[in-house]
Amino acid sequence: MEPTGDLFLKANYLIDPSIIEKLQFVVGSLNVLLDENDLLRYSLDAHRIWTRSETFEGKGKVAAIVRPSDTQQMVQLVKLANHEKIPLIPFGSGTGVMGAINPVPGSVVVDLKGMTRILDIDPVSLTVKVESGIILADLAEKLSNLDLMLGHDPYSFPIATIGGAISTNGVGYRAAKYGSMGDQVLGLEIVLPNAEILQTRAVQKTSAGPNLQSLFIGTEGVFGFITQATLRVFRKPESRIFKTFSFDSFENGFKAMNEMFSIGLNPSLIDLTEERLDKIDSYTGKGKYVTNLFLLLEGYKEEVNAQAERIPAICSKYEGLDIGPYLTEQYWQDRHDSAYRFKEKYIEKPVYDWPESTGGQVVAYPHVAIPASEVLEYRRLAQQIVLNTNVEIIEYSCWTR
Repeated sequence: MEPTGDLFLKANYLIDPSIIEKLQFVVGSLNVLLDENDLLRYSLDAHRIWTRSETFEGKGKVAAIVRPSDTQQMVQLVKLANHEKIPLIPFGSGTGVMGAINPVPGSVVVDLKGMTRILDIDPVSLTVKVESGIILADLAEKLSNLDLMLGHDPYSFPIATIGGAISTNGVGYRAAKYGSMGDQVLGLEIVLPNAEILQTRAVQKTSAGPNLQSLFIGTEGVFGFITQATLRVFRKPESRIFKTFSFDSFENGFKAMNEMFSIGLNPSLIDLTEERLDKIDSYTGKGKYVTNLFLLLEGYKEEVNAQAERIPAICSKYEGLDIGPYLTEQYWQDRHDSAYRFKEKYIEKPVYDWPESTGGQVVAYPHVAIPASEVLEYRRLAQQIVLNTNVEIIEYSCWTR
């Protein structure tokens, strides 16, 4: 029985049975998924699930899902796809919030979560080599036993894969200190569109030649399938301090944040957020907003203590009020909650049991990277654009430098 309502992607593109047989020959019959529930789930990412409404109408549905278990199976899949002219889509856990998954007719999804081996952990060089389907949290648990940690800590940490994080160049909660996922990549193994295997050298620095792996970071698989990655890892911090500062305006908060960066202060977490409160002003009919700067200072104890001493003076200069650590502690404790809810509501349940759409509202999460000198002007223009529309901005945030 087919699903109905806004959960059903109306366009259903079939795939030739002979191609299904060939896919099964490569990965095994149990690793080719054709169930309607699977086809729908793998046609969406978190953004398109959370914002479903009329945006689903007329969108494509994938024709099949295959689950390779190693690089050689990936090579055979690419050769087959080239011969049969089949579009392939790499898939980690589908936790992206940019709406990137939008399959063309006849697409086959390649689910890489069967490739989960940890190939090497080097606590001296501070590197780890893994297959691309391993979940971030699972890898972090293994590293923790050696007093090590990942520098990448997104909302989706409990369910996202290494390959997905690299392919989208994800930005996590520790990005201010450790950078995006791509900044932590030292080397990659990639299956190219011609089915050849490319391996980049996993070294901290290079003296000559192009940085080929930059072609595969943040490009969502269009230049090849990431099958293995060598990453930087880090020692667990000796010390940790949470701080929260309240500002009377986003502008003042941004100036304080920018001055911290300009003198070399390096918090692990820095999140300047202006967000709408739940209450609506009964006189103006407009939402009330609050601006807070959330800070987590991590590292060796002398470093952390020095930052904790200097930061209050900078914030005070721009009329920032120290309101204690509690809000940031709560922020840090709850930072993965939406991933756990996503897993419970959508990953662990069949599509037909997903919560009903509220309908009508469409939410977007636009992210931009612009020079610091243009941030406040960008915010002003965004406010001006939505002033006479039905669009409402519920939050502005700056996460990193």
